[in-house]
Amino acid sequence: MWMTSRQLPSGVIAARSMSAATSGKLEAFAVDAASVAENSRQDVAAAFKRDGLAVVRQILPPAVAEALCSRVDAELRARQSEGDDSYFGNVYGYEDAGQRWDLKLRLSPEVKEAMRALLECLQGVLEALRPSWQLTELAAMCTFPSDPGQPVHADTSHVYDQQVVTIFVALHDVPTERGPTKMYPRSHVDGELHLGMKEVDESSAVLCTLSCGDCVLMDSRLLHCGTANTSDLHRFLFYTSWMPPARRSRGSTNTILAEYEEKLSLRRWQEWTAEDFACSQSVAQ
Repeated sequence: MWMTSRQLPSGVIAARSMSAATSGKLEAFAVDAASVAENSRQDVAAAFKRDGLAVVRQILPPAVAEALCSRVDAELRARQSEGDDSYFGNVYGYEDAGQRWDLKLRLSPEVKEAMRALLECLQGVLEALRPSWQLTELAAMCTFPSDPGQPVHADTSHVYDQQVVTIFVALHDVPTERGPTKMYPRSHVDGELHLGMKEVDESSAVLCTLSCGDCVLMDSRLLHCGTANTSDLHRFLFYTSWMPPARRSRGSTNTILAEYEEKLSLRRWQEWTAEDFACSQSVAQ
């Protein structure tokens, strides 16, 4: 996962409480995947640009999400057993007690199928924001019971960095006790907040409780945090991040396998999600 090049001010980080975050508020930012038709993509993009987040319900069929969840579980176990750190991103909490793992994914059949469903729906939304995007992260964020959650942070800097869009997809239901992400709408464009001149307003927070197959689009400059997993179940989120070509954000680390870096473009997603695709050449134009 992206990590900003500097720590946020203590006043921002202190706002970790869950007390004011309610999942009910999330519906104000939600739309059904079936309604993201050609005539509504501009509206979704405009709302996302304003709020820094957007929820798309039922973007993955349950069977596709469940197959990818099984794939993530198998790959995570294999990579943990191998002990190869190159398959993991440097995420807050990864070093603590093995309760939070940022797993880089291959373009397996399950990943490709999920990407086809995502991009069939969201390509128009992303291109309404800007015409060209490049895949910069392809991973799964995995948390386990007793994960304490994260401090409030932004993945990239409001002051220094270009916009990056991250799409999180729930691979199973994510109720409150399973550690959903808490987000602060419109904080991505609040310079005073990012510079520590004021604290976040907890009453504005939304808790991203999701059903299997739902997704959340997030501007990487938006303040957010993973909440504590108080359940006895894991929480797996598949995610991809998109940035303008050749505009790596300062101090960031890309959670993507080296063989895919700077090679996969949004414009040519049908090519690299094809069943017979092998990443032997760039499709970044």
